[in-house]
Amino acid sequence: MRGTALQAAKIFKEHSTDNNTGIVILDTSGLINYANDIFCTLSGYKKEELIGKNDTIFNSDHQSDTYVESLYKALNKGNIWNDKLQNKTKNGIFYCVDRTIIPFLDTEGKPEMYVSIYVDITNETELVNSFENNSFAIDQHSIIAKTDNQGIITYVNDNFCVISGYSKDELIGQNHRILNSNNKPKSYWKEMYEVISKGNIWQDEVKNKNKYGAYYWVDTTIVPHLGEDGKPESYISIRSDITEQKELSSALVKHKFAIDQHAIIATTDTSGKITYANDKFIEISGYSKEELIGQNHRIVNSGNQPSSYWKAMYETVLSGNIWKDQVKNISKNGSYYWVDTSIIPFLDDNGKANSFFSIRTDITYQKRIEEILANQRFAMDQHSIIAMTDIKGNITYANDKFCRISAYTEEELLGKNHRILNSGHQPTSYWKEMYSILSQKGIWQDEVKNKNKNGEYYWVDTTIVPFLDSNGNVDCYISIRTDITKYKKVEEELKEHQDNLEQIVKERTKELDEVNRQLTYLSEVDTLTKLSNRRKLEIDFNRELEKCNRFNRKMALFFLDLDKFKHVNDTYGHEIGDLLLQAVSSNIVHSLRNNEYIYRIGGDEFCILIPEFTEQQELEVLAKRVVGAISNIDEIESCKIDISCSIGISIFPDNGTTLNELIVNADKAMYIIKHQGKNNYHFISN
Repeated sequence: MRGTALQAAKIFKEHSTDNNTGIVILDTSGLINYANDIFCTLSGYKKEELIGKNDTIFNSDHQSDTYVESLYKALNKGNIWNDKLQNKTKNGIFYCVDRTIIPFLDTEGKPEMYVSIYVDITNETELVNSFENNSFAIDQHSIIAKTDNQGIITYVNDNFCVISGYSKDELIGQNHRILNSNNKPKSYWKEMYEVISKGNIWQDEVKNKNKYGAYYWVDTTIVPHLGEDGKPESYISIRSDITEQKELSSALVKHKFAIDQHAIIATTDTSGKITYANDKFIEISGYSKEELIGQNHRIVNSGNQPSSYWKAMYETVLSGNIWKDQVKNISKNGSYYWVDTSIIPFLDDNGKANSFFSIRTDITYQKRIEEILANQRFAMDQHSIIAMTDIKGNITYANDKFCRISAYTEEELLGKNHRILNSGHQPTSYWKEMYSILSQKGIWQDEVKNKNKNGEYYWVDTTIVPFLDSNGNVDCYISIRTDITKYKKVEEELKEHQDNLEQIVKERTKELDEVNRQLTYLSEVDTLTKLSNRRKLEIDFNRELEKCNRFNRKMALFFLDLDKFKHVNDTYGHEIGDLLLQAVSSNIVHSLRNNEYIYRIGGDEFCILIPEFTEQQELEVLAKRVVGAISNIDEIESCKIDISCSIGISIFPDNGTTLNELIVNADKAMYIIKHQGKNNYHFISN
């Protein structure tokens, strides 16, 4: 599909270690739909000058009509084409490229588009053409061999020995068949010899086999040396190792299938009517293919975005630009889902959009996480420069934005203390106070002036959050920063020019992938008491439910509510109330055994999960212990406290088979004991 081709080209680009790899995407008419920056630099054209043009715009006229006909014949059969050719830049300068063209097919096996991968080999070609004057340089750069006119090896350089695995003594006097991988038929080599025996240069990509049976690919050029009679006396073969490039080309084809399996793909005409939908689209929308084809995309419109939003989107894609955003859709059964969406327009010969290709990724889970953590992840939503340190302050992780703003590489940062960025703007006491705040309040935030590797100063809005291990000890710190250098410069100017407030600019981006683990932790922990929350209760219950069903055992749920907690809040204020909740949490934790778990599910309500017990008497002992532990709290910050609790108990499967049923029944039991006098426990009746 067209979208997977764009994704595949990006994947190749991300994995390529070369700086001279150009990517061009063509439609089946040979019109350019996409060109990356490297190809623009290579060809001398701007993207605007290439989009919509035929690829003959950079043709050097060295290719015959027969050559072009053979090329498209191969591509139309779905075959990958590779060659070396000479192109011409916008300024008329010739350059040489190694070109690989990959056709991407529709469901009927017909090409829908082509991805061309260009590798600049101008320098390599010039080396071949000037071999006599630059033999030493070529010998150092390439894999060199000489043979007599019978094909017997008379010379090999060190590079040849390294890649083939043979020593010079093992190669000299041998025929090149010693490396034959049998990847080509005999007729192929016969044709090759016919070319070079006539004094012509031969070039192709060849699969060889080394001494140890391992295969490798070489880009091979054979140059005949002619005698006075005009016949070849010997041959020089110049090879380059392209094994990695061939593996990448093969991987690129596989990525097409993988991306189509992963992404939600659809194509529409210019009116927005769906012309194609892949299985992922059908699965997430709940509609069949027959119900989708011919329908407008409004069929999945959730109404979350106003009409003006879609109008702006259509204006973008109709103008030939790619549109990206996160969209809330609605499925056939009425459930909502979120998709990260890219819409790519494809243009006709006149440069007008004639169809659209949409690539979507299901991000519903991430969106739910965002909603759950809306009040807990402010720092993470607002910042994008991420680093992690151990408890000594040594950097264990730095993301790309951190590296860019500090001018240090990741290798230069890892293992170093954050003092490497210290600008001297803040005194030692400032950092001492920071560590004190982290140990007391858990979160530290401020605006910090740092110094990068080049000695340049920059400002970052910094939030540092400690993460605890299973024992409640600080395991590491995560710092989330936003570059506010521009803001600070404007702020400094505002001290003298108060009228320039509108110049303040802030740049915010999200880095959810890097902090996903930390977000998951925060989503399961109550920030006040550090107890697990209701979401973690659901996770633990479902895990233990499987064990109960598998081993046919019972499980119990305590629903605990504090008696007279409102009176404490009204009398002493919420700060004392919060401290009381922390004390209650601590006392309950110390009352539990290793296989008993406490959760704060809201306000002064708690749940205790007992995944396994033998007799009801065990539950009664635990309930009495918890009631006593809370009743023992009689003072908070010199304030006299009268506090107790009421506990309702339900048992799986007797009083319910789901978490909600157990909570509801335990809640009923708790209210019964409240009406009977509080400060006690009660089992719900069947």
